[in-house]
Amino acid sequence: MSVAEIKPHLDAAKGAPATRGPVGVAVVVFTLTTLMAASLLFTVEPMVAKMLLPIYGGSPMVWNTSMLFFQVALLLGYTYAHLSQRLLGARWQPLVHIPLVVVPLLVLPMSLPGWAVSGGSAPVALWLLLVLTAVVGAPFAVLSTIGPLIQRWYSWAGLPRSKDPYFLYAASNVGSMLALLAYPFLIEPAADLEAQARWWALGYRVFVVLVVACVLIIRFRSSRTPAEASAEEETATEEAAERITWRRRLRWLGLAFIPSSLMLGATTHISTDIAPVPLMWVVPLALYLATFIIAFGSKKHRWLGHTVTIAALSAAVIPWTLFIIGPDFIGILLALTLVLVAGLACHGLLAKDRPDPRRLTEFFLIISLGGAFGGAFNTLVAPVVFNWTAEFPLVVTSLAVLPILLRRMDATTRWNLPGAAVSVKAFVVAAPLVLLAGTIVLRLGASSFLPAVLVIGVPWCVLAIRRPRMMAIGVALSTALLLWYRMPTDSIRMRTFFGNYHVYMDGSGRRMFGHGSTVHGFQFTGGPLRTTPVAYFGRSGPFGDLFTAYGERSSRVAIVGLGTGVMAAYGHQGQTMDFYEIDPVVLRIASNWFSYLTDSKADVNAIVGDGRLELEKVPDGSYGMIVLDAFTSDSVPPHLLTYEALQLYTRKLAPGGVLAFNVTNRSLDLAPMLAATARAAGLASMTGNGAEDPQKIYYHSRWVAIARKDADLRPLRAKSWRWHTPPAGGPVWTDAHSSLFGVLNVGR
Repeated sequence: MSVAEIKPHLDAAKGAPATRGPVGVAVVVFTLTTLMAASLLFTVEPMVAKMLLPIYGGSPMVWNTSMLFFQVALLLGYTYAHLSQRLLGARWQPLVHIPLVVVPLLVLPMSLPGWAVSGGSAPVALWLLLVLTAVVGAPFAVLSTIGPLIQRWYSWAGLPRSKDPYFLYAASNVGSMLALLAYPFLIEPAADLEAQARWWALGYRVFVVLVVACVLIIRFRSSRTPAEASAEEETATEEAAERITWRRRLRWLGLAFIPSSLMLGATTHISTDIAPVPLMWVVPLALYLATFIIAFGSKKHRWLGHTVTIAALSAAVIPWTLFIIGPDFIGILLALTLVLVAGLACHGLLAKDRPDPRRLTEFFLIISLGGAFGGAFNTLVAPVVFNWTAEFPLVVTSLAVLPILLRRMDATTRWNLPGAAVSVKAFVVAAPLVLLAGTIVLRLGASSFLPAVLVIGVPWCVLAIRRPRMMAIGVALSTALLLWYRMPTDSIRMRTFFGNYHVYMDGSGRRMFGHGSTVHGFQFTGGPLRTTPVAYFGRSGPFGDLFTAYGERSSRVAIVGLGTGVMAAYGHQGQTMDFYEIDPVVLRIASNWFSYLTDSKADVNAIVGDGRLELEKVPDGSYGMIVLDAFTSDSVPPHLLTYEALQLYTRKLAPGGVLAFNVTNRSLDLAPMLAATARAAGLASMTGNGAEDPQKIYYHSRWVAIARKDADLRPLRAKSWRWHTPPAGGPVWTDAHSSLFGVLNVGR
């Protein structure tokens, strides 16, 4: 807003009565209502998603699908707020809203329905959206209306600063941020999910009381003087006179779409290889929310041009570096930095272009629609259109158009013939540079990605700051080259709700199976090694020790997580091996491109479904050995390692049997946590490590063996050089308390 626009609001604020007595109480009530609504919204998001993780296999897509639901519910709430205040006005709209606020009390406290597990015929994402609608749809939709609606109510009440109620929007953002950060650090460690649901229901009841108080304040102060009535008519005339073009609306839509999609892409990038737990979810979302607070909290946007430039530079570099560095610590910081910078740039442009407060509800309605489109793109469209996570670099690429957009907003320039000529020149200059970088990469291999970006990409970006069209075209070419490089013709890629898979030949006679950024196994296509257990499961490694000691004497073995099916190579005549796999596509890969299952001497069964849920259906004492080898890329689904899960596995274990956990991981040391959880459950445990051989037939691996009592682990003590008893101490991981896991166990 300009100084001329701000000055009347400042003068009105100076002339407003002091906020004491009934007026001061009214301001406090409106502020508390805003804070309570925002806090409840951003507390229920991680809480409900966490409820669903055990049912949907710990997939990062659980959070992305949940976020899509929340964005759509927010859109519906904003739509209701925009239309109802226009149609019903100050006299009737608050009264009509009270029954809507009360209705959700009938479905609280929240709990999952018995049909929450997806049926095999329904798409998982759509079924999950249906479950979320039943569990939290009503209260979330009602809470989402309060953001824009409470500001409109405040303006109707004639309270101090009623002509500029943006301070309530700031209070809403503060409440959202505090609740979001409080969940993993305060709420989850203090209470289990059932208790959290009860306390949330109590908080909603307090919110209902506050809403009724706001309505009473509006009714109490609703008597209008003739001057005020005239002012309302003048406001209506001005509102009708202020025209917002569709081009401007589309710009708002796009600027809201980009950071929403990037936030979800960064969350997937991080949680896929570490752990899909609340701590991994709330950090990108908190940064995304912080950019709203900073952008809309500042009335001067001198920093905007610099931020947009940085975002464009990030667009030119990050699509390459994300796939060089990967999901390690530096890669995570890079992804989070992108969320922050891109959010500041896009939301800063939105704040700079925000309309008069009289069009506030329409403005936020369009922003919420753009956010919902971003969620739908990542959750519903991208998994169908792309066979790998291409949406992240593609949306990053779109940041390169921000400098062009900023110039058009400032100068109101239009695309014309001279502009087209400049774009052609930009293409002529940018294309050789990009092709040169690509040639270096293809000649020298993947290790040259980062040097190519640093030597060619960054200087070119710096020189192109004043040539935004050149930058946009160059970035588009870079991303196109990346997409071409990532999709070789001799490989097979598949993508499902549970992950993206890659089957390819490595040039040395091995067929590889990758999940996300991690190789999960391989098989030699010929020779004597074709039926040999490889990768993390070599006979000379920890798993070989485990199977020799327990698996060979067990008539029935359970394996949670199929992969290539390599563990079937250990099977012998008369033995039954039950593989539990949540994704039917993985079963198809193991059956069609690898032969371990068909070559096995054992009777092999494949059960499609979440391993923990399927094991509950098996009679107690069924298995002499249970192997937990489920992964989402490099991440072990958290619900498979909890205190409650160990109790379930132990019931299904025959006397003298063993639980074998593959906890190999690049980012987290899972063994201390799992050992501490086993001790809390009254079980004994040992940890074993295997080294990679020079020919890379066997990979480095880390295993944890758990049994009912210490005597059951004696067969492993003979391998004392490879197996040891873990030291005492460490966190215990339960179904309800797991978000601090990433903080307590990072590193090796």
